[in-house]
Amino acid sequence: MQESQENNNLKKLENIIFLGGLFPVELRSEIEKKSMGVIQYAADALQWNILEGLDFYTDEIKIINLVYIGSYPRRYSSLRIKSFVFSHKRGARDINVGFINLTAYKTISRYYNAKRVLRKHVKKGNETIIVYAIQTSLLSAAVKLKKKNRHLKICLIVPDLPDFMIGNSNPLLRILKRIEICFIKKALLKIDAFVLLSDFMTKPLNVGSRPWIRMEGIFNPKDNLNDVKKEQYKTILYSGTLARRYGILNLLDAFSMIESQDYRLWICGDGDAREEIKQRTNHDFRITYFSQIPRKKVLELQKKATVLVNPRTSEGTFTKYSFPSKTMEYLASGTPCIIHFLDGIPKEYLDYCFIPNDETPIGLTKIITSVCEKSPEELRKFGIKAKQFILDQKTPIKQSGKIFSMLKSL
Repeated sequence: MQESQENNNLKKLENIIFLGGLFPVELRSEIEKKSMGVIQYAADALQWNILEGLDFYTDEIKIINLVYIGSYPRRYSSLRIKSFVFSHKRGARDINVGFINLTAYKTISRYYNAKRVLRKHVKKGNETIIVYAIQTSLLSAAVKLKKKNRHLKICLIVPDLPDFMIGNSNPLLRILKRIEICFIKKALLKIDAFVLLSDFMTKPLNVGSRPWIRMEGIFNPKDNLNDVKKEQYKTILYSGTLARRYGILNLLDAFSMIESQDYRLWICGDGDAREEIKQRTNHDFRITYFSQIPRKKVLELQKKATVLVNPRTSEGTFTKYSFPSKTMEYLASGTPCIIHFLDGIPKEYLDYCFIPNDETPIGLTKIITSVCEKSPEELRKFGIKAKQFILDQKTPIKQSGKIFSMLKSL
């Protein structure tokens, strides 16, 4: 009853355009087939969950979508991305906007095509555009329209800060990226409201007195698979980006200090540490590398494991401005979770995780063995408590309700 009343109160918010880069059902298998390297599964899942929550509060949402994929020819095997109409729910007429996916030219193509399609759908001038991610082409297209429609509102969802997305060893590309960041900072001045994954983002984004909320992530109860039988071995699982800076090698080093043959380590994902992980599997039969597998399979493995580990340490300023998406997914699995305490993780999560005493591989080894040696019943109860926290507080309706409350105040 309470949710129904809240729904009715918020349905006054109309004319919402969601400008993002999710994977329409019609394109998903093609994206998985043609991508070379990391696929943006986490970003795709978060966008779909945000939309599900938004749809609870209003019927007035149109998606204008430019998929977030790698560039041709090195990271994606198609030069052209097609345009077509799709429906994120019954009766919707959403638009997947095509573009030329060529490295460097891609940003220009996405900008002009996004602006062209947006112009057709910004008719009254009182629309609200929700932009997912600080992505130059989409953000610039929305801001360009705002210059001609002073009543147009822009809400920006910020999953990452551009300053920490440079990460390319090519000097020329790094220079171009810094120039791009300068343009982004000017565009940010035109944003009316922000959805941030970390409280610490307000300062570098120069949010000031403008409205903002923290929404560190969303977990969809639909992803909560039925319980499965636990592995007979004490099984540690890591799933996500295999980036050295995220501490994956610390986990491998920690596991190597465990001598017991009753332990197993499962790793899923892709990234710059992939080859080293493969080498470790050749020297330790207890380690299994699953590569990048469908999310449903990852969720199943999470339930089978004894404990889930996120080895990301607090080293690096970027950890203040991020919330590891796997944290929420880990807790919702009902399997106990080990994480290092990072500034970007709200303190409310700490009651539901195991925290190492220090961020060294030795510290990780100690907490892993300590947790795995607990009784199955003790682990089950701890996992259920964490799962219930997520299912009560972090659903699409709960989290998107914060967005709507803020947008109504603009």
